[in-house]
Amino acid sequence: MNSFELFTMIFFTLDAYWDEHKGEELGNFLSGMNPFLFEGEGSAISNVYSEFCAFLDDMTITKENSYSIAKEYVYSLDKDYVLRAFDWIDKKKWDDSCEDYLAEPHKGGEARK
Repeated sequence: MNSFELFTMIFFTLDAYWDEHKGEELGNFLSGMNPFLFEGEGSAISNVYSEFCAFLDDMTITKENSYSIAKEYVYSLDKDYVLRAFDWIDKKKWDDSCEDYLAEPHKGGEARK
């Protein structure tokens, strides 16, 4: 799993929560985080993705550790509405979602079998 795939998985997780709860603060955050607004790897507001990459520094991301890294990142944001939105997903659901996402062709990566 690469940094953009992890970023996108975090976005999908938060967006799924937003679909059910429609909080304005989270909606605004997701608008800036959106990794699909422009071509290439990044976010709608470029510093959101660049700050995420700075947070990662030289971490090695695997499917197995991606949940804990994602959770650490979300907690580093120190935004209650983001924490609540991320906390609805547990590791099993995250792992299952990652498997599905990574198995399909997607922006920023290649489908894996």
